[in-house]
Formats: sequence, structure tokens, C-alpha cells
Amino acid sequence: MSSNKLTLAQVSWINEAVPKSEQFEDFYFSTDGGMAEVEHTFIKPSKLAERFQNLADNQVFRIAETGFGSGLNFLMTCDLWLQLASHSAQLHFISFEKYPLDNPDLAKAHQAFPTLSHLAKELQDKYPLLLPGWHDVWLFNNRVRLTLWFGDVLKGLPECDASNSSKVDVWFLDGFAPVKNPDMWQPGLYQQMARLSHLETTFATFTAAGDVRRALQKVGFEVNKASGFGKKREICSGCLIQQRPYSLKTPWFSRPEPVNNKKPGKAIVIGAGLAGGAMANKLAQAGWQVNVLEAGEEVATQASGNLAGAVHPLITADWNLRSQWYLQGFEATLRAVLPWLKESNKNIASLEASRETSKEIYLKSELGDLAGLVQLAVTETSLKRITEAFKRVGLPEDFVREVTQKQAEDLIGSRVNVSGVLFPQGGWLYPKAIIQRCLANDNIELVTNCKVLDIQQMSKNNQVSWQVVTKQKNFSADVVVVATGSLDTHLNDKLGLPIRPVKGQVSHLSAEQQSTELKLAVTHEGYSVACGQGKAVTGATFEAPDMSVELSLKSHQANLDITQTALPDWLKAEPADLTGRVAFRPTTPDHLPIIGAIADKDWMQSAYLSQSHTHAVYRYEKQCYQTGLYVSNGHGPRGLMSVFLAAESLLADISGEALPQPLSLYHASHPARFQIRRWRSGDKVEIN
Repeated sequence: MSSNKLTLAQVSWINEAVPKSEQFEDFYFSTDGGMAEVEHTFIKPSKLAERFQNLADNQVFRIAETGFGSGLNFLMTCDLWLQLASHSAQLHFISFEKYPLDNPDLAKAHQAFPTLSHLAKELQDKYPLLLPGWHDVWLFNNRVRLTLWFGDVLKGLPECDASNSSKVDVWFLDGFAPVKNPDMWQPGLYQQMARLSHLETTFATFTAAGDVRRALQKVGFEVNKASGFGKKREICSGCLIQQRPYSLKTPWFSRPEPVNNKKPGKAIVIGAGLAGGAMANKLAQAGWQVNVLEAGEEVATQASGNLAGAVHPLITADWNLRSQWYLQGFEATLRAVLPWLKESNKNIASLEASRETSKEIYLKSELGDLAGLVQLAVTETSLKRITEAFKRVGLPEDFVREVTQKQAEDLIGSRVNVSGVLFPQGGWLYPKAIIQRCLANDNIELVTNCKVLDIQQMSKNNQVSWQVVTKQKNFSADVVVVATGSLDTHLNDKLGLPIRPVKGQVSHLSAEQQSTELKLAVTHEGYSVACGQGKAVTGATFEAPDMSVELSLKSHQANLDITQTALPDWLKAEPADLTGRVAFRPTTPDHLPIIGAIADKDWMQSAYLSQSHTHAVYRYEKQCYQTGLYVSNGHGPRGLMSVFLAAESLLADISGEALPQPLSLYHASHPARFQIRRWRSGDKVEIN
């Protein structure tokens, strides 16, 4: 049985102040003065003060580090950044840590540096979940983006994009001495450094070992030695002076060129569901003028229109690609929604305090509740998956924890027959309210009753733009994002999207139809949520290929049956007395969304699909895209855990910024993946 479990750092303490790694038998920072060591070894050789002061407005400066350790290098860099860099510039600090400290040890290590306590506290508060892989954390009023990779650096570095917008400016080579940690100081490390660097990229490191110096020189770095700190005799630093060509391993999934605008322009988002709302919000925050075109009379007319949607990550026994993808999506949702929830709750409290509130105002203000979600193991399969995940992945308690039957009952407030797990940061959201909050931006104009008939590419003076044809009028923009869900078969077919609509019916419950109000959201074979003012929702059915839009007593009964199995005392309802809603989820063959730039299908047919699939990868050209045309679709029943990550990823491609996710996950949701997979497996593929 394979394991993906993350191994945490095992530390001992010298004078209760300096942590020592038991794995490497070495100190995290110098006993002669950790801050002075960092200043001498990394800050000054990298000339960070001078470089920070000379940055242009809105510029991104990127530092990559091997060995996050106690975060001292990061905190000192941030301290300097916040003092010297332009307020509009952004520091992107990428760090790799195979054996991360847990939060208590991290906080204890930080006690040695009281002058950094204000920065250390924010890092501790936002320290990511101790799960393997990529985690993005935004700090200090979004002036700093910290990307932490928990796991082997030699697995993490190939996951970093090497586009021009993602190149590293400075390397901190840390992570214990080569003699102590030989597995890290390998040729692959230096090759990846060269791949991710530009000709002005510098490095600094505490070691001057001959093997390290020669390996850096071999991949194109100039290396200079200098006096070390304290007992350390020598250190070294240098600059990349020779850049070598690098072939993409997956050219068909290469990133598109950013839209050729010096500043944000006009964008059109087609569809005012969750995917469209999240995308419009990200574009508007970045300064784009956005038209949102919705075929219905209001927002959330399709799958995003339910009273409540459950929010929780996906756990699988083997921590597979989908688990990793939805962990990233869950973290992106929390980044977007938690500030809105706090704002909403403050507004409600203010209204209640002034006695001006009403039930109607409260419902309109409420976005949902992320105070926890219980997942009940109602089937042998779900119980086995949960049990295996805890064994093989080592899920941390602040992410998910096992609960007994009795504990589940206490958390939910109703009798259950099985044990389960609690997601402390999970819960439920009201999708329509989330969409309305997304669209509440002065840069966004919503146009309803606006059915899109066609999307046409325009070209003038070598500049590509788009015209969107509707029944009302034609709209033009630099960028178009299609987020129409499952029912717009015309646009889905036009873009080559294998979207399949799957019908789902939810049942709505009044206060009288519940024996008690559920304290937390619950998932079982479906989900059950108490969503305020005595109302609740339970369901939902999966009915493919049924396309009828009428509520069905049979479907209500199916919802009651799965709910009764999980929550035997909760319901007091008959199918004939229920109301509800029918919607169609946009699903995909591999159960992951479709996110990204739309390829030029004629070019792809000629360059890939009509060619042999067995050539060496370097012989294939990079993918060719329809400039400015993107899609966010196929979010299925887990849209609340995917649309915000989709929006972040699309904005990165549109603006030419670094990706918010590792390459493997970016490729996993690429719009061309289905055709490319078939072709690479030897099938003949024709694009209509």
C-alpha cells in the first residue's frame, strides 16, 4: 500500500530557543545570531535593498527558496520589502519544504526574533494546511504572496511554470548542508534553477562546497565565494550568465500568450452563474471593464440557483489528482469568500443592534455559513475511503477529523446511524447571494435576457478582438470568457467542450417538515442543509439523461430516502407536500472542470492530431490559441469548490501572471485535454 503522507519536522530545542532538526542533525538557524546570519548570507549578497527600492509600480519580484524551515528568511525578506518596495509592487516568495514545522513549533521558533513578531503572527495565522503539495497564502494586505510546496523540492520544482512572467529573480539555496541533506543537492535541483531563471537571476547560499559550485557553473551560473558568517568559513553567490534552451514536456498544454494590452481593457463574461460571477469579479478587481451577459431574467437561473450548496474538499484514499485539485479549489474559495462572510456578519450584527433588521433583510445579507460540515460514512465504500485516506495521507485535524456516531449527533443536532468526519472549515453557501456579491463591483455591468447567438473573432491593425452577437445588440471586447454551464449546447459545441448535462432535483423543507434545525451542513449520499429562517434543502438526485424540467414526486421520494438513511429522525415530510428545484449540472468525462484558453482547432488538428503521436516531445510546437477566448465550465456538483480557482487561473493567463496552481493541475483542467489524451494514446481524432 503506497503512502502520500507528509512527514513533519521532528525538532529538539537548544536553550528552548534554537530548533534543531532531528532528521538532519542540524540547526535551523545559527546559534550565534539567526537574523545576522540571514542578512550576511542571503539578504546582502542578493542586493535586495537596492533591488526592492528600484522596482517599478505594479512589478512582481519573485524569490524561490529551498528549505522554508522556520520561515526566518521569508520574514526578514518581507520586513525589508514592506519598508522599501512600492506599495503597488508584489513580492512572490516560493519555498519548498519536505519536512514542515507544525504551527506550535513554528511559533516557538519565532519567539527568538521579537522584532519580527508582528510579521510572524500573520504567517502563523495563515500558515497553510499540512497537506502535501502547493499552497498559496496572501499576506500583509496582499503585498506578499507566499507559495509553499510541502514535499520533495525535486518534485515541486518541475511543477513550476517557466513562462517569462513566472521566472525567478533570486534563489535562496538553503535547506541544510549537502553532507547532511544529499538528496536535495542533486543535478536536478540546478537544472530546474536554470530552467526557471532569466539572465539577471541571482542566487545566494550558505555553502561553498565544491560539488555545489561546479554544478551551478555547469548549468550557466557564475559563482563567487565570500567570507561566511560566524564559524562558517565561506559562502557563495552569483548570477545566471548563460541561458540554455528548454523543451516543454507538454507543449500542447503550454500557456497562452497574455492579451496584448498595456492595461486592462474590456471583457465579456457569458453566463451569470457561479463560474461567470467569480470570473467577472476577478477581472473587475484587476481593473477590467466587464459586461456579464445572461440569457435568463436574473442571475443563477441554472445549476447555481439552489438555496444552498455544500462546501468541503474532496478526500480520496490515494490523494489523487482530483483530491489535490479540489484542495486547491477549496483554499481559493476560502480566500475569496471568508472576507465577504465576515463583512456580511458585521452588517447583520449592526442592523440587529439598531433594531432595524427584518427576516427579509437578514436573508438578503446572509451568504452562508462556513462553521463546519459533517460528512457521514453511510456506505461501506465511503467508510473505506475515509479510513484509507487517514492511513495513507495523514490528514491533519484542522483539515478534517474523524467523529464517532455520538460526536456526529452532537455536532449535527439530530440522530445518525453512522460515524463520519468533520471538515472544520467546511459548511454551506447560498450560491445566488455569492454571485450577487461577485457582481457588486462598479466595473461590472450585468445584462439579463441577453441570449448569445455567436462569438466572432475580429482583427484590426494586427490586434485581435471579439464580437459577441446577441438578440439585443452586438458587444465587443478584448477578452471573452464563456461560462454558460450545460444547457448552451451551441456554444459548447462551437468550442469543442464535452459537457454533459446531468439533472438534479433538490427538495425544499419548511420548518414544520423538520423535527429540529440542523446545526451544521451534512453530506451523505446527498447533502442536507438548514439555510436560515426555518428553511432547509436536501438532495440531490443524479438523473441522466433525463432532461425534463418538471418537479417529480419520484425524485422527491429519492431525496427523502437518502436523507432518512443518514438522518433517521430529522424529516417529517411526504413527497406530495414538498417544493423544490430542478437544475442541470455541467459535467465532464473526467469529473474535473474545463478551464483555460481555447485552442485554434484547425491548427491543433494539423500540428498534433493528424501527426504521429510517437515523436520526441521537442519536435512538437507549442499550442496555438484563439487569442482572448477562454472558458470556465464543467464545474459539475462541486462548483463552489472550483469556480474561484478557475477565475484565478484564467486571470493569470489573461494578464500574463504566475499561475495559482502547479502545472499538473493546470494541465488537468485544460480545455484541449480530451482530444490530446486520445491522440497520445494512439486514437484517430477529428475535430469538427
